[in-house]
Amino acid sequence: MQDMDSNEKFDIKKLPRLEIDKPIDQMMRILVVIFCLVIPIGTLLRGLRDDMIEVPNALLIGAAWLVLVAAIYYGVKRFYVLDRMRKALFRATRIFGSVSESYVCAFSDISCVAIDSHERTTKNGGSTGQFWYESCFILKNKKIIRLHRTFEDSYDEIQDAEQYAEYLGCRFFGPKPGLEMKVVNDANGGTSVEFSR
Repeated sequence: MQDMDSNEKFDIKKLPRLEIDKPIDQMMRILVVIFCLVIPIGTLLRGLRDDMIEVPNALLIGAAWLVLVAAIYYGVKRFYVLDRMRKALFRATRIFGSVSESYVCAFSDISCVAIDSHERTTKNGGSTGQFWYESCFILKNKKIIRLHRTFEDSYDEIQDAEQYAEYLGCRFFGPKPGLEMKVVNDANGGTSVEFSR
């Protein structure tokens, strides 16, 4: 077995596979809490108030619902995998330890990696000055594969997207907040990205 030299620079291309897995961002966590916890608990409390359900039954239903939500939240996961051995992008689904993969495209089909940004708006459609950042694979046929989006930390999103581009050996286009991303043909007959108002 060969010892790794501690001074040797880490090369991401030596990894056999790269999982593209992002945790749910803060805005999605709020939606999960509202739809999976607040609304069902509110319905149970209303049933108790209106004497439609008894307290022991409400506690049993509430506990079972919490267990079900926790099991789904932690037991089911969807993510992408860049597989260097098979030179392809796969969509993987892990359900309680069992993983199934479906083929998405070959490495050679991916033209570049880009980060699209969208401004968050108020309920009235006004500007907030805050942006979502979404990593994307741009395919040679102009199809966009949207990987994940974040509102919390654009720096982490940029770093991750740069790693995907380095792993694939393709171009990287960073975000341009306030500009719209368009997929265009480049001078070499390939696909590229440009940002415009």
